[in-house]
Amino acid sequence: MNSTVWTFVTNAQQIQQRILQISASPGPVLLCLNRHEAATLLGLPTLGQPEIVAQAAARLRSALGASVVITGEDGDYADTPQASGWLSYPSRRLTHAGGDNVFVDAVTRALTQGFVVIDALVIACMARSDALSQTAGTISLQPRPDFAQRSDNLPFFSLPQATTVSGFAALSDADLDLYAVVDSADWVARVVAAGVRTVQLRIKDAEGEQHSAMVREEIRQSIRATTATGAQLFINDHWQLAIEEGAYGVHLGQEDLHIADLAAISQAGLRLGISTHAYWEVCRAWALQPSYIACGPIHPTQAKAMPWIPQGNDNLAYWCKLLPVPVVGIAGMDVARTEEAAACGAAGVAVISGITAAASPETAIDQLQEALRRGRSGPSASAPLLPKSTLSPSV
Repeated sequence: MNSTVWTFVTNAQQIQQRILQISASPGPVLLCLNRHEAATLLGLPTLGQPEIVAQAAARLRSALGASVVITGEDGDYADTPQASGWLSYPSRRLTHAGGDNVFVDAVTRALTQGFVVIDALVIACMARSDALSQTAGTISLQPRPDFAQRSDNLPFFSLPQATTVSGFAALSDADLDLYAVVDSADWVARVVAAGVRTVQLRIKDAEGEQHSAMVREEIRQSIRATTATGAQLFINDHWQLAIEEGAYGVHLGQEDLHIADLAAISQAGLRLGISTHAYWEVCRAWALQPSYIACGPIHPTQAKAMPWIPQGNDNLAYWCKLLPVPVVGIAGMDVARTEEAAACGAAGVAVISGITAAASPETAIDQLQEALRRGRSGPSASAPLLPKSTLSPSV
């Protein structure tokens, strides 16, 4: 990837020189500035409130056509083509003269490895966090080789709409095992009768008031079926009806996080699962401290059109090692891949067509559950120091 990182200049004249260089750069550009530098570039006395920092980043990106990150000891604000928001560590402040150099080195390396800008910034935050955790008065900082495998280094990434919600009820059983994703209460009853103990009711194309009564009844019947067997039931997307009907949990995609009333879901005691596909989405989920995090697509799938590069078992093993919450692997799962996912450390393996399109769903369930047992009893898969990128750098 041909990319340019401009960063950490000290005065207005140098900043103006950088502007000319940015405009002449042939490839993607990332402009890294601290708050003093950003204020100087915009002719402002200071950048104080968080919303002022965000506005400054948006102005710079619009004016320069470059991705922008404005750093600070209480968090870094990123404005990129993929996502914008705060990367932060709520429990600590990051201050050290050498931290900037670690940050720039890490983001440059990650861009060279093909990560999109926002993911490269997450990796840079993790490298800087790890280096600063070992300062002990040293001048030269260096992150440990496994800095990206340490959950303490993973930053929170803010939602488009600010929220103070963080922390959802823990799962009754953190071993989600075979996680069936089905589209009706009849299917819910069928899979739990066959021994499935985690199930998601995913009714697509049923938004709007005209579908509310139908969806409500499907949720009610599904709750009855899973309550009778002790299975954990998650309602996809329809969070308000799930709250009203007293469902066990809700599963949300990234696009739903800024729409759903997360505070209401938490206050109602519902468990929350969140879909993720890349570093910044994992960080956004991580900030909410959900009951579990789903990572995908692990393998190619026809279930949903997505821009994501299939992650593969190495990435799944990486997320399972990094995240101290249950991880669910999803997409393209058959018997062999289910066994591999279990060896990667997945707490659950989500299966759709492997069950519902099978000639005998009950037989398929038995085979998938046996594959999970084999995977967990055999050798564990090793995790790479970094996952591979899941989005083309051109996106």
